[in-house]
Amino acid sequence: MIMPMTSTDPLVEALATRLRLIDLVGWQRIAKWAEQSVLSFEDLRLLLALAFKMDDGPAPVSELADLAGFPLDVAYPAINRLRGRGYLREERRQFSLSEQGEELLAELDGARREGIQAYVDTLDHEERGRLRNVFGTAR
Repeated sequence: MIMPMTSTDPLVEALATRLRLIDLVGWQRIAKWAEQSVLSFEDLRLLLALAFKMDDGPAPVSELADLAGFPLDVAYPAINRLRGRGYLREERRQFSLSEQGEELLAELDGARREGIQAYVDTLDHEERGRLRNVFGTAR
């Protein structure tokens, strides 16, 4: 039996417990959206890397592969699929999101936010108040 890693830091444990449910609810929405958008897991990871780099301008495949966490031989097919579907543009062997790709990324962000909202909807008034205080939001 594999035992999960535990930390001696109570904050790490509290966050791990809370994030487990947030991840479950959020990634259900993201996975469903990716399936509906006919995106492979590699495509999704590459899109997340592109989202991270979006404000920095075009990036080479090697940098995107590194950010996505996979080797170049996995990155190139994903780049080609996304470019073939009109989500990427290429200039001087560097890639960025096309307008259609930015719209796709906005949909991804919407799915992520739906998941977060579904989690928040499970919280009672007291817990919502504690989170507002932690994150410094008012309402």
